[in-house]
Amino acid sequence: MNMNYRTLALRREGRILHVDFDNAPLNLMTIEMAGELFDLAGQLVFDHETSVVVLGSANPEFFIAHFDLHDMFRAMNDPDVPQSKYDDINVIQALTTMWEALPQVTIGLVDGVCRGAGLEFLLATHMRFATPESRFCFPEASGGFLPTGGGTTRLALQIGPARAREVILSSRDFDGEEAAAYGIVNRALPADDICAYVDDLAQRLAARSAGSVAAVNEVFAKVYNSAVDAQFSGFGVENHAMRTLLAVPEVQEYLHRLAGHQDVEHELDLPATIAAHDGLTAAK
Repeated sequence: MNMNYRTLALRREGRILHVDFDNAPLNLMTIEMAGELFDLAGQLVFDHETSVVVLGSANPEFFIAHFDLHDMFRAMNDPDVPQSKYDDINVIQALTTMWEALPQVTIGLVDGVCRGAGLEFLLATHMRFATPESRFCFPEASGGFLPTGGGTTRLALQIGPARAREVILSSRDFDGEEAAAYGIVNRALPADDICAYVDDLAQRLAARSAGSVAAVNEVFAKVYNSAVDAQFSGFGVENHAMRTLLAVPEVQEYLHRLAGHQDVEHELDLPATIAAHDGLTAAK
C-alpha cells in the first residue's frame, strides 16, 4: 500500500489504518486531496490486511474546512481537471460513495471544524465521533446553492428532512453535542477521552473476523437496499441544482469574493465571516 501522500498522513497499527487529513493551514479539500482519497480507497478495496480505518486530522483546529473554492472554479472551467464519467454523479459524490462502500469499517474522529465537503465526506463514514467543541456546518445555502457532494441527500436520509433542512438552510455551526443529538455523529466525547475511546473501539472491531463484518454489512445492505435508488435520485437533483445555481452570476461573484477569505482568521468562524460579508454586500 502507498503510505506516502501529500495531503494525507498514514500510519498502521496492526489491522488498523490511521488516516489524518494533513493539508495545512486549513485542511481544505482540494482536487489533489480528492485524488489521493480516490487512490487510497482503490487500494483499500483489495486490502485484506486492513479491517478498520480511522479518519482524523493532523490539524488541531480543522478536520476539513470545506472544498477549496479556487479548486471548485478550476474544476468548473479547466478541461484538464478529471471529471466524473457519469452525468448524474459528480466527483465528490463518487468519492463519498466509494468510501461508503468499502469493506473495512471506517470511523471519523472529529476534534475541530468540519464543514462543507468535509461534512459530506464524514457522512459517508460508518461511525463518527466528535468532541463537544467541534463544529459542523453546511454553509452552501448562505452562498446561494446547496451541498452537492452527496451531503443534502445523505443528511436527509440519516437524520430526517426536518433536521436536515435546519442544518442546511440555517448555515450555522452545530457543536459536537448538537451533532450527536441530531444523529450527525454517534456521540460527543471530551477531548481528553475521545482518542482513547476510538482507539479501544477500533481495536475491538479489528479483532472481529472478516466474515462477521462482511455478514453485518450484507444485512445492512439488504435492509437499506430500497434507499439506494433514492440516494442516487437525490444525487441527480443535487447535480442539476449545482449546475443551475452555480451558473447564476451573483452566486459566482459571491463565491469569488468569499474565496479571498480562505484563511485561518476567517475560517474559524465562517458563519460570522459570511454574515459580515453579507452585511457589507447589502450596504453597497
